[in-house]
Amino acid sequence: MIARMRNSWRQFERSKPGRRFQDRYNRRQQNSSGKFALSKALYIVGGLLIAVVSLALAPLPGPGWGTFFIGLGLLAGEFKLIARFLDWAEVRLRGAGRWARGVWARSSTAVRALICVVALACAAALVYGAYRLFFAG
Repeated sequence: MIARMRNSWRQFERSKPGRRFQDRYNRRQQNSSGKFALSKALYIVGGLLIAVVSLALAPLPGPGWGTFFIGLGLLAGEFKLIARFLDWAEVRLRGAGRWARGVWARSSTAVRALICVVALACAAALVYGAYRLFFAG
């Protein structure tokens, strides 16, 4: 089972960005040959459960959005529409990441410190808002 997971990850990694999830979807569909399988049901139920719980807990500190995309990744193996969306999102997020790395690399120490202070203030505001929403009636 571990060897199969490693092989699946290597195939995913080798796929071209913007096609990874659709390639994974196609591999899973070819392997199932149209048969109903318990693993298919578990992927769907598990992916939905992870995605819904992650959305519900997203305002709280922690890996809410990261686990949401893990849930979508599980669903992408069974639904082509979700696979297409994740491929589209990956390309956009990679572009935004390259832009952010470029801004960070060109910034002075003072600007980097300001970026960190603003990010911490936003995180504190989110934590405070979540606290007020969930615990302070």
